[in-house]
This record gives sequence, structure tokens and C-alpha cells, in this order.
Amino acid sequence: MSYLFRDTDLAAQRLRVLANVFAESSRPFIEDVVSSASQLALDLGCGPGYTTHLLADTTRCVQAIGIDASEHFITLANRSATDSITFMRHDVTQIPFPSGQSDLILCRMLLTHLQDPLSVIERWITQLRPQGLLLLEEVESIQTEQPLFRQYLDIVAAMLAYQANQLYIGPLLDQQQMRNGTRRHMSRIFHLPVSTAMAATMFSMNIASWKNQPFIQEHYPVVMIDQLEADLGELATTSIKTDEIEWSTRQIAYERI
Repeated sequence: MSYLFRDTDLAAQRLRVLANVFAESSRPFIEDVVSSASQLALDLGCGPGYTTHLLADTTRCVQAIGIDASEHFITLANRSATDSITFMRHDVTQIPFPSGQSDLILCRMLLTHLQDPLSVIERWITQLRPQGLLLLEEVESIQTEQPLFRQYLDIVAAMLAYQANQLYIGPLLDQQQMRNGTRRHMSRIFHLPVSTAMAATMFSMNIASWKNQPFIQEHYPVVMIDQLEADLGELATTSIKTDEIEWSTRQIAYERI
């Protein structure tokens, strides 16, 4: 599994910002699908653990476990572990999970980084108990006319495509036909406006994570990437606009029957 934004301390800081922003879409998604407390809930690709805590707080599950392949992220996550919220290092594309089967699985903003994501989803379904739920949230589209944002998004989409991944993976997920024994419980689009400053903060932190990748160095002038990073950093500290960018996330819930 190749994670575009790496697992550095800066990447962890970026994931904190992302967690704060996308809690506004993930929390109502979980609340609308999950009607009762689970015994065991899993957060796949948990990073430093922010979504794991969101999952535990929202569902009131008995036990929440965050799973991630990064030793560094798991070390950071363990600092916030409790009796009911714990973390495991494991490649989430590989089954069985070390936790065993669970009642609920959440995966947010990870499938866009995985090879053959549709087959990965089918493997995840097998890790659910009967009537268990798999919740997926990924980018459907991003609407913006802000020139810096459009430039940034075009570059990220090109990098992901080079890795045979998709930035806007939501439509592909919506088209997936699951095998017998699985019922699609929900598929919807959630629209999330984000302030210009917050979006610029996430984007500028991301550039620091990937600007030295070979693909970037081969396809984009260094001066252009440095200027984009600087301009986004300035935008993050100066802009007060709130209507320049909106994420549309695809929210899908599957039930194992």
C-alpha cells in the first residue's frame, strides 16, 4: 500500500486538521446508519487515531480498535488509547484482521490510495459478523473556482493517477455491485463547505509531504511547486472567505446478511 502523504509528524498534523474538518460529514453519516451500540467497531487506516475516537464517541461502542500499517502513526495513536479505544498495527488490505470479526467497520478517505479498492472492500465485508455494517466515505468531487486550489487538485489527481489511483473515487464506489450476502444500506452524497483558510492549510501541509516525490520532480518545475506551497500558506493565514471550495463526499454503508 502506498500512501501519498506519508506518515511523518507533519502528516499527522495534517490528519488532525482533516479530522476536524471532516467530522462535520462523518458524524452525521455514522449517526444516520448506526442505530445501536456495537460490541466491536474498527477504524481502518486510523492514522494517529482521530477517527477512531470519533467512531467511539458517536457510536458508544463497547470497544473501538484503530488499525493502520504505519508504526509511527500507531505510536502516536497509542498516546490517546483508553480501556475501550485501542490500536493495532496491520496492513488493512490483508485479511483476516488481528481483531477478528467485528460489528462495524469505518473507512474514511483511504480507498483513494489503495490498489484495486473494489476487491479490498469485498475482503473487508468478510471481516464483519452477520448484520455487521461497513461504512465508507470518500471524495465524490471537489467544487472550486479558486485558481490555487484548482492547480493543487490537478497535481494531486495526476499523482494519484500515476499510481493507478483516483482522487474522485466516489462515483466508482457507487457503481460497485456486491456479491450475494451483502446489502447496500445507503449510498448518498454529503456536501461540505470548507473555509478557504482551512482548505489552504490542508493543501499547503500536503505539498510538504509529496513535493520531493520523483513524479513531481519529473513533471513540475521546482519553482512552481515552491510558489504554490508559499501561496497556499499565505492564503491559509490571510483569507476570511467561506464560499470558495466545497467537498462532496460519497457515503456508502453495506450490511453483511
